[in-house]
Order: sequence, then structure tokens, then C-alpha cells
Amino acid sequence: MADVPAPATNSPDPRNPPNASNTVRAARLIDAAAFARVQHRTWRSASETLGLPSPPELDQVERAWERAITAPPSPRHRSWVAVESGADIEGGPGDAIVGVAAVAPASDPDLDPERSVELLVLAVDPVARGRGHGSRLLSAAMQTASDDGEVEAVAWIPVADDALRGFLEESGWVADGAFRTLSDGANVDDADDTDDEGTGDLRQVRVATSLLPEDPGPSDDGDDGDDNDNAQSNEAGSA
Repeated sequence: MADVPAPATNSPDPRNPPNASNTVRAARLIDAAAFARVQHRTWRSASETLGLPSPPELDQVERAWERAITAPPSPRHRSWVAVESGADIEGGPGDAIVGVAAVAPASDPDLDPERSVELLVLAVDPVARGRGHGSRLLSAAMQTASDDGEVEAVAWIPVADDALRGFLEESGWVADGAFRTLSDGANVDDADDTDDEGTGDLRQVRVATSLLPEDPGPSDDGDDGDDNDNAQSNEAGSA
């Protein structure tokens, strides 16, 4: 997918259920500019509030997504956009892309590259958060991956991004014990969570979720239907 995945802060807001006029669909070439703007604004916001590295230039991000959308490296590289009806983002009210997501085959050596995917990007425009877009994007991405036969999804998120981590944890993701430090474009994998404050490096933690269908367990004959329903929804509100 694109070579400029951005950090994002997407906090859940269960007070705002999905709206039928807000949709998620696969990204198209015509979406590349809006995709890049949303990612760039989200990345810039995260860099300002969390002290993360600044994003590349907008035109560089746009070119990367033009390539990723039109000529993905494999059929397992996918991207989506969240469209809000009546959004007043740029150029007046109308249908606007307000969120983006992308996945690719997982590349970490301890994962099965044939059956694991990485959530590279999950970003919602700062002015459109709290409306369910993050949850819909995440649901679409994970449902597609599950339908394609993937068994696990992972995401690398900044250690400092408590909002994004909390959002994913509300959706069933958990830290799997892996950490890494991004330094001058290089990945340095390590096993502890020691912060590298003052170095300018980006410290990340990996979170994961299973994409296997939940086992409903054995059913008892004569069940009167009074047992507690333990199924949990992945709708974590909005991002």
C-alpha cells in the first residue's frame, strides 16, 4: 500500500450511532487527493498533539495513494474511504471523504504472511470525529479481510496515542507484546516498552485481533433462552 502510513488519533464516541447517509466504500483513483488530505490532516494533528514526527508534503502523500489505489502490489492490499453526506469540509456542504483506511499483508517475521494482515492506516478528519466513521471503516476492513480468509490482523500504533489504542481495544484488539522504534526510516524491533524520549524516534506498540469466527459453543437441548448473551459488538462508537 502507500509508503506513508500515518499515526492517527481516533477516540470512540458511543453516543453517535452510524447514520444511513454516511457510507464506507472501496477507494478509487478519483479519491486519491481527498484520501491524502484526510491522512495528511490527521497526521499533522497527531504530530502537534502527541509530538510525533511531521508528515511528508501533501503532494508526496497524494502521489503515493494514486499508486497504491490504481496499482496495489497484491489483491490483499486494499483501501477504503468513509463518505459523509452533507459534510462541510472543503468547498461548501456536499458528499465528502472524511475518513480513510488501508490494509496490506502483514510483514512482521513472527506472523504468517499468507493469513495475517496489517491495518496500515485508520484516519478520520479531525473535524468529522465522533460520527461513527472510524468504526465503520474498521468494520469494513476487518470484514473484508475475514471474508478473504485472513485469520489475524495487526496494527502498529504510537505508544503515546492513547486515544487510538483505546479505540482499538474497545473494538476487541489487544497488545500482543511486540514493540518497535522507527528511526530515520528504519524499523528496530525489540521486546520491551522503554520509551526513547528525547531521541526523535517514534516508539510503537503492536496490537492484534483475531478474524476467526467466534465459536458459539455447544448448545443445550431444552435451553429456555434465559442464558446471558456474551456476544460483544465491535461497534466502538466513532472515530
